[in-house]
Amino acid sequence: MKASKLQIGLVFFIAGYLINDSPKVIAATVIYDTLKKNSRNDKIERKVVNDTRIRSNDSLYNNLELNFTEISKNEFQSYIGKYKTSCVLDSGQFISGSDLYVIHDCKEICQTYLAERSTNRKMLMPSTYDSGILKMLLSPSCNQLVVCSSYDGPDYGNYYEHRAEIFLFHVSTGTGLKGITPALNYYTKDWSVNNLTWVDENTIALELYNGTRTGTEENLQFRYFKANLNAK
Repeated sequence: MKASKLQIGLVFFIAGYLINDSPKVIAATVIYDTLKKNSRNDKIERKVVNDTRIRSNDSLYNNLELNFTEISKNEFQSYIGKYKTSCVLDSGQFISGSDLYVIHDCKEICQTYLAERSTNRKMLMPSTYDSGILKMLLSPSCNQLVVCSSYDGPDYGNYYEHRAEIFLFHVSTGTGLKGITPALNYYTKDWSVNNLTWVDENTIALELYNGTRTGTEENLQFRYFKANLNAK
């Protein structure tokens, strides 16, 4: 078995002390240089691992104020039925040719990532809830991505600051994760989100309720709204 530089250095170091000769100085230098190199490589490896995950914070977003216009249930369902994107989604649940795909990871908590095939880097999609993201949906042009999460338990105040949150990203295809840019965020304590869709490039429609989820979904009293994101 081939000995490492560190092992050779230790042998010379011990021998130098036994014969009280200069090899102990050489050996000490070999050991120091080897440990220094190993330490530097270890730091580089840790940096590479850390750099594979990207997490955005609120400072990267502009605060969004939503002005709601109430619509009917039929209108909301019509928007759901008409929604489509101009881009093609691949088997990774994201834009074909973007070098990105979606990962859902539910262990102790649920997390969703956009991952880059060519580098294995991952961007964590924002959600403050243990159950993770409710909806992640590309706009009709595929130039924007809305991410929505919500919590509907009567005890939300014991665990979370808000009942719902919405994030908006600008999307530029062909550049991997560099093309996913945080744009807007919105938080509310007034209602929970049950569903969401795009109406047009800058407008979303939401299915909301003020109460808490108890019993079956048929007993929930929903209201329907649309709101302009003013994304431009």
